[in-house]
Amino acid sequence: SAVLLLAPLLAETEPAPRHVSRPTGSAGAQGSDGLCTHFRWMAEQVPAFLVPGSHVKILTSPDQFYQAMKARIRTAQRRVVMASLYLGTGQLEQELVDCMEEALQHSKENSRSPDLKVSVLLDYTRGSRGQINSRTMLLPLLQRFASQMRVSLYHTPDLRGLLRLLVPQRFNETIGVQHIKVYLFDDSIIISGANLSDSYFTNRQDRYVLLENCGEVADFFSNLAEAVGDISLQLQPDNSVTMLEGMVHPYKGNRQEFSAVARKRIMEVVSSARTRRQLLQQHSKGEEGVSEGEEDTWVFPLVQMKPLGIRVDEQVTQ
Repeated sequence: SAVLLLAPLLAETEPAPRHVSRPTGSAGAQGSDGLCTHFRWMAEQVPAFLVPGSHVKILTSPDQFYQAMKARIRTAQRRVVMASLYLGTGQLEQELVDCMEEALQHSKENSRSPDLKVSVLLDYTRGSRGQINSRTMLLPLLQRFASQMRVSLYHTPDLRGLLRLLVPQRFNETIGVQHIKVYLFDDSIIISGANLSDSYFTNRQDRYVLLENCGEVADFFSNLAEAVGDISLQLQPDNSVTMLEGMVHPYKGNRQEFSAVARKRIMEVVSSARTRRQLLQQHSKGEEGVSEGEEDTWVFPLVQMKPLGIRVDEQVTQ
């Protein structure tokens, strides 16, 4: 009813917190105090990265998102990390793959920067759908640049045995998929909800947060994608898949054992980054007069992989 709808607006609210003016030249120290007051509990769960707010940009359209990715792939010197549910098979997706090929070829020919690595993390079931799929799109790159290219296909441990045999394609993608959406180029990163698919490049609006030159945040997401990649099936140049040596198989191996090993590998990334950030924060507090410049914005990356027992996002949201 109208009364119920208006009740929250009419109810007495708590007074707004008093604004505390920030001393000039001490954004980092004041930021640390702000973290202690308001977000200390969150920093106990996940890493708390301090970045300049001026380096955080919002892309506003699918085309801007697509063009930004292509441009940044072409100019990447050290690393390109693409984590998504799947890669589509149309012309726009092929152009994206061509950009990766161009960057890898340029790196190979350029003695100054021969170290470009491209890592793609996708979901196994969605990326394997149909005869032409994400895997076949990326095979030419794997065949040409085996030492520089990695394609990992995450397979949920919940889809196994008789269930895996009986549930058809498309429906098997409802069991549990990998859908981190992170697109990383050297020290810049786009965090999104958009997949690598033509509709997301043309008319399907999503959110796209670009963090430019935020090395620590980029390192974290690169390490996170690598950790998930390590527990995933590795695509081979002949379109077969294998597990890394010593890793438990997600659907042929023991369910509990796989989840325990996978959880440990992924949470090591979260824990080590959190510890490193806490030590850096304590160190900067201990040095009087140390200025963090324009670093005035906190970034808290949250991870959720419930089949593996990782529920950080859920816990922090609650």
